[in-house]
Parts: sequence; structure tokens; C-alpha cells
Amino acid sequence: MSVVAARLRPNQILSEIIASEKVGGLHLRRVGELLVAREQMNSWLQEYGNRGLSAGEFADIAERVLELEDGYAQAWRKCEAGDQRWRHAEGLVELELALKRAVDYFREVGSVA
Repeated sequence: MSVVAARLRPNQILSEIIASEKVGGLHLRRVGELLVAREQMNSWLQEYGNRGLSAGEFADIAERVLELEDGYAQAWRKCEAGDQRWRHAEGLVELELALKRAVDYFREVGSVA
């Protein structure tokens, strides 16, 4: 998968979540928080990453970002596949937690000074 294709996938998932009638306001808020936190993280990495991070540290961050993006993508796919009862009992909770984990990590990386 190309770098461009890899970057489109998380944005596609977030777009699907935003457009879905299956989610609530909390999920929409988490998506917004995630977009802002990811932008802050990317800005920090572009400005300071080359000076403050070793290649190994940068690779660790990239690997963790991919894991978190896969986590919320998988949670979303489960919500789409599950029936309404399961989605409301478990699926949307799992999605919210996956989005929150990503937001928290992106904020952590983006706030390192």
C-alpha cells in the first residue's frame, strides 16, 4: 500500500463515521478531537521531529499511530456489521474508546516540547 493510500484510509473511516446515522454526538465530537489532535501531532513532528527524535523513536510513533488507526477502523467496521442491539450495547462503546485512545496519544505526541 502506498503512503498516500495509507493516509486516505483513516480519513475515509472518519468520513464514514461522520456521515453515519448510527453514531451519536459523542462519536462526532471524538472525530473532531481526533482530527485536531492529529494535525497538532503532525505539525509538531514536521517542525521538531527531525531535531528531537531518533529514527527509532519516529518509527515507534508511526507504528503506534497505525495501530490506533487500525483500532478505530476495526471498531467502526464491527459497528457497521453488527445489529442495532449489539451496536448500542457494545459496538459504539468500543468505537468511542478506540477514538479516545487515538486522541489521547495524538495529543501526547503533539504536546511534547
